[in-house]
Amino acid sequence: MEVKLGFGQTPKPQYVFVSRESDHCWYMLAEDEKRIPIYERALTGVITGIEVNKTVENTFRKVIRTDLYVLADKPYIIRSGSDTYFCKGLLLSLDALTSEQLHHPLTIAVSPGDKKVVFCNIYDPVTYRSVGVSWDEHKEFDWQALGQKISSKININYNSTQEQMQISTNKIPVNSVLF
Repeated sequence: MEVKLGFGQTPKPQYVFVSRESDHCWYMLAEDEKRIPIYERALTGVITGIEVNKTVENTFRKVIRTDLYVLADKPYIIRSGSDTYFCKGLLLSLDALTSEQLHHPLTIAVSPGDKKVVFCNIYDPVTYRSVGVSWDEHKEFDWQALGQKISSKININYNSTQEQMQISTNKIPVNSVLF
């Protein structure tokens, strides 16, 4: 990722929320809490973390959410309900991926279903192939256990990648000139 010098936005993650609307499936919030629709159906980036079954307080009550951290043109946090089809499809897809695949950019795509349903598919952005998942027996899954398994896999994977990047950036030849 290239660092832009000069004036710009505050470098904090942008929350993206999943919701089935008439012409879009996700949105951001403006400073005044107004919804800003996102009409694109896919976000491509590197998954850097996940928090499953996180308790979040909104204006009405406490709710259970899943936050997926994605590094793309800037950091994003995709927030969805933990008991939604989007979240379950996300967890099934992430479970099907290997640790090696998680080191590379992935495309997270939304597609509208009936009424308020939003589905999630993950694609390899180079081959355009969808991660194949099976919804068989999805009613019997222990979603909380699956979420914890994926959380461990992603967070361990990202931390080891960060360590490798830090080690490689700390290697400066002894005779090199810095200024």
